[in-house]
Amino acid sequence: MNNRHYKNLYDEYLKKVENKLDCIVKDKQPESLYAPFHYLITGGGKRIRPVLTMICTGAVGGNPEDALDCGVAIELLHNFTLVHDDIMDRSPLRRNRQTVHEKWNEASAILTGDVMVGFAYKLLPTSKQHSRSDEIYKVFTRGLIEVCEGQAYDMDFNEQKDVTLDDYLNMIDKKTAKILETSAMIGGHIGNGSEEEINSLQDYANCLGIAFQAQDDLLDLTAEQAELGKKIGQDLFEGKKTFLIIKAIEKAKDEYDKILLNDFLNNNGLKDENQLPEMVTLFTKLNVFDDAISFADTYFEKAKNSTAKLKVNQYTQMLHWLIDTLNKRKK
Repeated sequence: MNNRHYKNLYDEYLKKVENKLDCIVKDKQPESLYAPFHYLITGGGKRIRPVLTMICTGAVGGNPEDALDCGVAIELLHNFTLVHDDIMDRSPLRRNRQTVHEKWNEASAILTGDVMVGFAYKLLPTSKQHSRSDEIYKVFTRGLIEVCEGQAYDMDFNEQKDVTLDDYLNMIDKKTAKILETSAMIGGHIGNGSEEEINSLQDYANCLGIAFQAQDDLLDLTAEQAELGKKIGQDLFEGKKTFLIIKAIEKAKDEYDKILLNDFLNNNGLKDENQLPEMVTLFTKLNVFDDAISFADTYFEKAKNSTAKLKVNQYTQMLHWLIDTLNKRKK
């Protein structure tokens, strides 16, 4: 199989996901609830989580289309986190469009996120539909709880000046990696995978998620705004303790560099547009961009190695293709 085959297969699954999302709340009332819902879920995105669910079902010998509903449920869970995160971070843009709380208001955005979780649970299989429904519900609920814990850690970091790389890893493990783990494990259960296979898929998704988040931190400063879909340097203006900031603090030796980083910490972020180029220069000088690339590459490689115990088929090969594709992303 070549890369074009995997790209075509991904696009095929993506279209099925988009069609399912589009019809979930079509013509539902009240409009004040479902217009923001529909706006959010039709705003584009890579849909990695639902497609990963389908791929992982295939990887253990199941039919990927059997995992469509569960994949869409996980995409709704992901979007629930996005709409609430945007409120907490006061983010004006998401995917080059106004965030829900900016276009409507905070109350509507909160309610939109809440109802998404309800629709997500409706899409999970009952015991009559799948013999592992109990396990699927447990994995899904654990994913929901842990992503909330991850967001709480992320918020706590705003008040902490001494965030370590281990603290950061714990946060992104919960905030980013756990939803991908949820996708992979539920996909494995839908395909009736063995415990060993599901553990391998979990490890794969965890490493993929950690690499993905480190990439996001990097792209916040290196991507083009039109591709990124949000303001360049948004994380720094919000005072986020990203991989880049943590490594810069760890490596800074010059007094001026330390002053610049302390100002960032004391002010909970950059307060002036003119500070951004100065921070980029500092990161370049300290090689933290290269550190982020190396860190992500390490976890992408770990993700590949995690598939060693899976039977070789087109879907396990597609898991490798997905790593290579994400490693080249620009948004």
